[in-house]
Amino acid sequence: MQVPTGLQNIGTFSLTRGFRGKSYSILFNSQCLIFTGTDQNFEMGIYTIFLYLSPILAVTVAYNNPGPGTTHNITDILIGRCEEYRKCLLGEPCLPSYRNVNCLAAVESFLGGIRNVDPCSTPDNAYDEFFKMVPPTTVPNTTMFWSGVIGTNVPQDVAQVTPNFNVLDETFPGYMTGNLTWCGATDGDDTGLGLNFTVCPEWKSETCPNNTKVIFWSKASNMLATQAVGDVYVVLNAQKPGGAFSNYSFFATEEAPNLNPDVVTNVTIYLIPNFTLPIPNEMYAETCTNGSVLYLRNYLMNRNFNVKCEENPKEIMWLQCARFADSPYCGPYAKGTPVVAASIVVILLQVVFAMSLSGWNTISTTL
Repeated sequence: MQVPTGLQNIGTFSLTRGFRGKSYSILFNSQCLIFTGTDQNFEMGIYTIFLYLSPILAVTVAYNNPGPGTTHNITDILIGRCEEYRKCLLGEPCLPSYRNVNCLAAVESFLGGIRNVDPCSTPDNAYDEFFKMVPPTTVPNTTMFWSGVIGTNVPQDVAQVTPNFNVLDETFPGYMTGNLTWCGATDGDDTGLGLNFTVCPEWKSETCPNNTKVIFWSKASNMLATQAVGDVYVVLNAQKPGGAFSNYSFFATEEAPNLNPDVVTNVTIYLIPNFTLPIPNEMYAETCTNGSVLYLRNYLMNRNFNVKCEENPKEIMWLQCARFADSPYCGPYAKGTPVVAASIVVILLQVVFAMSLSGWNTISTTL
């Protein structure tokens, strides 16, 4: 029996039983799983078994790291968030151009770029029209990048507390899509939206290079760096295994290369500890003068940037020690009014976030 083309071979294995050697291989595509075997003692001993799969199982087999499917009611969520941001209801820097955004058109452009598209073969230009409508714009001297600090909420906390910093999550497209999941469906779906509400690839892998979300955040990161003006900042985890600065991070591949030395005045590196560690991990600790951080500084200086580096900056340490009070790095910050004030701020941020998820549009807080 002829094996169909377009299948991916995911491995072979052999089995010996008595004097009879047998070998098997497994192949799949989005419709079926195929086992093929050959019996070395019989010329005609070739057989093939087709197992037709449900779309759910097929996608799960195809993705190395399957994640949840497209967020339900994603269209309504995107439109609602767009209207919030457009009308400047969130307290973010309000630019006059926001008023001109057509949210229905923006959301249609966003989803239209991925409908009925293989989530692992998303075109590089899938979101181009969307980003023309809602680019990731920041006020000069406030753009903040981060890398290797996932799970600590450091950049988000800092950016929400002070208008002096703005991260990608706070920009128009970042706010619209934050914490959402989305991907296209190639086998059809019950909703008729061309989206997969069951399972999406979680992140980039060898078998899923053009991941729907990776393409989006890569483009957004690239544009954030391109538009940055004046002083910019980058927060790095000094205790990240392998080095605080990774050549494979978005900051290395999309952001740092696209900073313009003609308009960017200073690049300040904030090097912070890993607040989530129960005990200090000095094995991987880097400073401003060694390891990958030194490499990054030299790279930026060779591109004619004025580079500064600060270890354990107080404005970040106070805030994060309010969130991670038991961190071994928070001893010097465990007493005094700053940490109390920071604790109140963190609590307020959590309340505001919870209320925003419940549909509140405006919140006024007086201390």
